[in-house]
Amino acid sequence: MQFTCIQDEATLALKIDQLALIGMITTFISLIFLVQIRRLYQGGKITQLEWDMATITAGDYTVEFDIEQQSYIDWYDLHYKAPGGDFEKGIAAAYSMKVHLKKVVEDYLN
Repeated sequence: MQFTCIQDEATLALKIDQLALIGMITTFISLIFLVQIRRLYQGGKITQLEWDMATITAGDYTVEFDIEQQSYIDWYDLHYKAPGGDFEKGIAAAYSMKVHLKKVVEDYLN
């Protein structure tokens, strides 16, 4: 059996049209895939930001540091229990210490 490599122009034009159509479809599918991946990526970032904003807690804005026991005792005796101090005003020790520490930090920064 023998085949010839010569094709008439109508067959060649049909094959070129089919290849062009296949190329366009492949390019279109690739473009849709790229757009979808980008949308999912951007949507994920937005969802992550929305979740982050919805779950803000006090822990996001707090600072923790250790206070030595002797320092606390000194503050308690010299400031909190002092005559005219916050103890006599009925202010809780934790709140009084918070106010005192804020004042110390403000004085340090100024």
